[in-house]
Amino acid sequence: MEKKELLSEAINSCSIYEFLEEKLKRYLKKLTKLEHSNLYESVISEVEKSLISIVLKETEGNQLKAAKTLGINRNTLRSKIKAYKIKI
Repeated sequence: MEKKELLSEAINSCSIYEFLEEKLKRYLKKLTKLEHSNLYESVISEVEKSLISIVLKETEGNQLKAAKTLGINRNTLRSKIKAYKIKI
């Protein structure tokens, strides 16, 4: 299932909290050493990268529209695109 489809499913079937809770529980079961992982950073990075990718697809790569949708500055968006190596 594509990220876009997952997001649509989440919005239509339950709250974002419920969706993330279910997905994170599955993700945590896969981790073997929670005490030695950088869990917070890993999860936040993956969610942010996915969200940016989805919004960029929805705006057909228009960074200004994507930045407005996300509520961030265009330069911040560009930095994140570069950092996450997101293809437009």
